Amino acid sequence: MKKILVIVIFIISCLLFLIIVYAGDVSEKLTYNLNRNLDVDWGEDHPKFTQKNMKVDFLDLSVKWDMFNIVFTKSQSALILNSITKIQSNKCITNISFLLNIQIEMKCDEIRIDYKSTNWVKNGETNISSNFFFERRVFDDLYDKQSNFVVNIDTTNLVINKINLGHHVIEYSFVDKGNMELMIDGEVVILTKKHEGLNIQTVDFNYFYLNRNFFNNTIKREITDV
Repeated sequence: MKKILVIVIFIISCLLFLIIVYAGDVSEKLTYNLNRNLDVDWGEDHPKFTQKNMKVDFLDLSVKWDMFNIVFTKSQSALILNSITKIQSNKCITNISFLLNIQIEMKCDEIRIDYKSTNWVKNGETNISSNFFFERRVFDDLYDKQSNFVVNIDTTNLVINKINLGHHVIEYSFVDKGNMELMIDGEVVILTKKHEGLNIQTVDFNYFYLNRNFFNNTIKREITDV
């Protein structure tokens, strides 16, 4: 039994040695592939990426960059994703760890977001968007790709439409297939996928983005402007 343990430990030690020795080469290859993929022009319907000094560290399981810029396509569609026009993050490092789930922690000096404001109309206790709609596939795609993720974003400066809101910590994860929990500086926000659209509940307010059919067929008939 002791001989088997010694052999196993020896094999593991050799593997760790090889990982450490070749970690630099692996990091360079991963860095090259990541930057190459981001430089690809995927067409007019896809966001455009611009990055500066983006590097992968294989041993640390991290990615860092001086600047990462995402410019979204200009669209006449009222889909909620089209409300965002640009996201820029500066001086960031993202670490990945594997526990019961995949933990992603991103720390940035600054994150800047430009977006088109939502127009809300009152319907009882609920504020309903009158200029953007929600599609279930967006929520479903996000769940399929990140259902086991816990994402934590810590930025020294969060700038929304050129207004600096200061330091913020944002964390999100999926509770189940129909609910996402968002934590903004410790305050819980629940996003729930419903048949009629997306419900966003905060401590004090209730917001709703109708799905495309409800938006097109009922928004002008069933809600009254504030």
